[in-house]
Amino acid sequence: MKKGLIITGIVFAVLFAIGFGFYSYINGVRNDGIRQETALNAQYLANQNELSSYQAGFYEKLGVANIKSDKMNKIIADAVKGRYDGDMKPGTGGALFSAIQEAYPEIGDNLDLYDDIVEYVGAKREAYKQQQNKLLDMLRAYDTWRQEGLVQSTVIRTIGFPSQSLEARIGTSVKRGWEARDQMFLIVLTEDAKKAYETGVDSPLLPKPQGN
Repeated sequence: MKKGLIITGIVFAVLFAIGFGFYSYINGVRNDGIRQETALNAQYLANQNELSSYQAGFYEKLGVANIKSDKMNKIIADAVKGRYDGDMKPGTGGALFSAIQEAYPEIGDNLDLYDDIVEYVGAKREAYKQQQNKLLDMLRAYDTWRQEGLVQSTVIRTIGFPSQSLEARIGTSVKRGWEARDQMFLIVLTEDAKKAYETGVDSPLLPKPQGN
């Protein structure tokens, strides 16, 4: 009788240890997923803020912070996505400066201002590119984590990742789970940051204006 109780106790102890270990493993996987999704949420918002601050800074450079327009938003976005590459020549004007002059004739032929704009666009373009690359790297790491290992990938599918904690937040609109994951892969640069992040579609480019 005593021997039977000892064996039963050992069996229960082993089962408890196995169960607790499996629970700990599942809980660790879940926590890892939540940490990754929280970081992706924050990075997605950071990318939008980067583009918004770039646009605001561009207007400030021009000295027209209170006179914004859809046409100028298009010029700003075209500049950061590289439309004017080859035409941005400090001290000589170019297609970008011509476009700015057309939108704001009062600026005149201030080439010093143009030099400041060229420097600003170059720096911001690289900064935004780095933000986009960071988000893409995080998404790739997240997808790799979800698919690695026979046991781990099975557990992740069972738990349900992407989860509803993954959010692609655009203003008051929020996509969650798989929709959020797909939305985050829509890396774009357009005339309207909010519309771009919602659709992932850029407007067709118009012919370049002639440089000075």
